[in-house]
Amino acid sequence: EIGIVNSSRITFKNRGHYNIQFSAQLDQPAGATSHVYIWFRKNGVDIPYSASVVAIQGTNAEAVPAWNFIVGVLGGDYVQIMWAADSTNVQLTASSATGFCPAIPSVIATATSI
Repeated sequence: EIGIVNSSRITFKNRGHYNIQFSAQLDQPAGATSHVYIWFRKNGVDIPYSASVVAIQGTNAEAVPAWNFIVGVLGGDYVQIMWAADSTNVQLTASSATGFCPAIPSVIATATSI
């Protein structure tokens, strides 16, 4: 069983290895090029070599970083997907449905036992 606790902790009931996948809708409504750092944290501790950086190019720019990460856990462990930007103009954005496409969530995450 996998659940979400405290809005950000992907919590695992059973020991094992899991593939955690995500995509995030990044937006920068104003400003120059900004960098967004995304990494994984397990039980409150950053996972070494799990970080990546995404550049958002200029005003009214969007990017959708998406990747997966395999992590071993014990029952009761939790994993978080962390992010930070070098500009306060960068945000995670959700959008309403339009006449031609469904709504866009700010973040999609899945965890699968492997």
